[in-house]
Amino acid sequence: MSVRREARWGLFLRVVLLCLLLDSSKSASPIKYIVVIMMENRSFDHMLGYLYADDPRIDGLKGNESNPYSTTKNSKIQLVNQDGYDTGPDDPGHSWDDTTEEIFGYHLPPTQKGVQKMNGFVQNALSHGHTPYNPLSMFTKKTAPIINTLAKDFAVFDRWFCSLPGPTDPNRSFLMSGTSNGAIDNFNGTLWGQQSYFDFLRKHGVTWKAYYQDDPWAIMYFQDMHLPENNQYVNTMDQFFEDVQKGSLHQFSLLQPRMTTHKAPPTWQHPDASVTEGESLYKSIYENLRTSAYWNEMAFILTYDEHGGFYDHVPPPQTDVPSPDGVPARNGFRFDRQGIRVPTVVVSPWVPAGTVVHEPQGPLPSSQYDTTSIMATANKIFGITDHLSARAAWSGTFEGIFTTLDKPRDDCPVTLPDVAASDPTAWAKLQASPLNEHLEIQVAFYCKFNGHGDECGKDIKTQYDASVFIEKEAEYFMSHLPKMGMSHVLEDQ
Repeated sequence: MSVRREARWGLFLRVVLLCLLLDSSKSASPIKYIVVIMMENRSFDHMLGYLYADDPRIDGLKGNESNPYSTTKNSKIQLVNQDGYDTGPDDPGHSWDDTTEEIFGYHLPPTQKGVQKMNGFVQNALSHGHTPYNPLSMFTKKTAPIINTLAKDFAVFDRWFCSLPGPTDPNRSFLMSGTSNGAIDNFNGTLWGQQSYFDFLRKHGVTWKAYYQDDPWAIMYFQDMHLPENNQYVNTMDQFFEDVQKGSLHQFSLLQPRMTTHKAPPTWQHPDASVTEGESLYKSIYENLRTSAYWNEMAFILTYDEHGGFYDHVPPPQTDVPSPDGVPARNGFRFDRQGIRVPTVVVSPWVPAGTVVHEPQGPLPSSQYDTTSIMATANKIFGITDHLSARAAWSGTFEGIFTTLDKPRDDCPVTLPDVAASDPTAWAKLQASPLNEHLEIQVAFYCKFNGHGDECGKDIKTQYDASVFIEKEAEYFMSHLPKMGMSHVLEDQ
């Protein structure tokens, strides 16, 4: 090869290398920190459906949607309305069987698929002796101003589905591990054996912390979260706000809201708790992040575990949805369809105001947004190429919404609208009410893992008593967990 040809070839290689570097720098995400909070039991239409009136691009409510009292005979109907209860009169059904009836209008066998009419919500409520009005009672920008404001000022997803048509804990398991390992029911007391996303991140060199209010609950359902190399990164929510202000935030943060009723009202927005209290938590998190040194490099993701029995008009996908790991449920369900649509909002100065995300970016034409989209997107941002499950590998990602601007916005609100105080009488009534299923699960959890006897918890009758017990036991559990080693985990297997 001549000297001249060598020089031309060398120049060509340098140009190609420069182009690759420029392309790489252009595609690199401006997001360095991700903060996620998962709330409880609300559908998209229930919290954000009336945004359609302001922005018809959003697949929301027109106001004429309804459900019949009976799906099998002529009956009166219940229209959607704007009277969402701050603290609900009951807890709408959202078990696997309940959700199936709500979607199809009848109890479809687990291995079959059918026409998703989204017409069984009122019928299911009546079967439980609940008010038929509640499942179709929705919130608006006046009654849920924080999440609706953030949805308009940043990015709202109107085709984001929970990972399976069922209750809280299996869907939270998908958030934190990409699978429920065959579970379609809430936590049964046996620790989950699949790898958690926290352990996965640690082994990939990505820093993380999980934060909780009063009780870490589902965070600690994983066996590997009982390892000292992981549980040292589980802290209270007070520590989160301190980390934000002191500049010690880790790359990935998961926030778990409060379910207990002792020191303060619950913030998780479970139907027996106040929506307003959750709104206040959103406001506090946003305003702390907005004034922090992390703001120009972060994304704050607000999402929900599942629909909680509340109406949504969009049928969830049931075609080409992969099982996360091939493990079937106890009833034969193959995890081949998603659950009902839930609210998801992504907040970042790198997101243009008024962004409405419909179709997901994904590895396959069938890819959809669901709970595992958070870890799939985080993996792309942090440069991780493998996945915890086939569902996470399939799910849609949204890293592209952070690369449409040349610089972070300077018009993001510093403060959010004021939130009215919740009704203190409702808090007192909740304290005196019987335990919900999750409080029962947590009482049993601490009785077992803190080594109490068979009589433990049998004298606990109210949410207040359960909350006092859980807060005390959680503090003991978290402080003694490093000393326990893995002996209690091996006993659990």
